[in-house]
Amino acid sequence: MADLFDRLFPGPDTENIAVHYFFAALVDYAAGETTRAQIIAYWSLDADAQVDLNVLCNAIDALDTSIAKVAFGTELHAVLMFAEAGAKYNTKATFRARLGL
Repeated sequence: MADLFDRLFPGPDTENIAVHYFFAALVDYAAGETTRAQIIAYWSLDADAQVDLNVLCNAIDALDTSIAKVAFGTELHAVLMFAEAGAKYNTKATFRARLGL
């Protein structure tokens, strides 16, 4: 099984999830327009990836204002882009630490 980090930043034997599309799905989730179940179904996330998705969704759900959700989304997008490029946050531990997860 591949966790979500492995799907977003894959090695040669992992099915990729494009970070821009994943980010868009989480923004839509934060706006109440997409459900966790839809995200899981869209990318056929296995149990390990669903654990990671739940961490991100719970972080979004814990935010109390739309402004806070937008700020988290902006940070998430930046971290996703750095990690995808291999520049920073390219381990699961540094990725989660940077986002406070």
